[in-house]
Amino acid sequence: MDKSIERQKTAYSGVFKEKIDIYRELLRKTYSIKKELNRFRYVGTKEEGSEIMQNINDYIQFYNINQPFLSDSMLSDLKVLRSEFQDIFENFYMHISNKDPEDLTDFFKAGNKLRSNKPFEEIENRLIKEMRDDLRIKEFNKK
Repeated sequence: MDKSIERQKTAYSGVFKEKIDIYRELLRKTYSIKKELNRFRYVGTKEEGSEIMQNINDYIQFYNINQPFLSDSMLSDLKVLRSEFQDIFENFYMHISNKDPEDLTDFFKAGNKLRSNKPFEEIENRLIKEMRDDLRIKEFNKK
């Protein structure tokens, strides 16, 4: 009986560590793509655009592969985040590739969305909260 319990503890700890690693990688990829998009807005080239699009596709592939470790609400949030990344990227890319003044409105809207960080911050905070819940970490500042 003790060996069975010990095996379950070992298996659970491995799955738990894997889940935390996935969360950490999702955060790293999220921050990285935001940073790339911000840079792309100012000094982007078509070649850099291809690289960013590949990074967004890698992001999609990463969370799809790791679906068993993510809650349904987290997957939904990640899909929204991916959609925001693609929308911003497309608006920046259209402006950079066309240099058409008609595209400026969408270009500035995308830039403001990136600068305000609102759609990203909400999802990042939920991801961090889910990590903390899994780790059973409470906010240290609460008394």
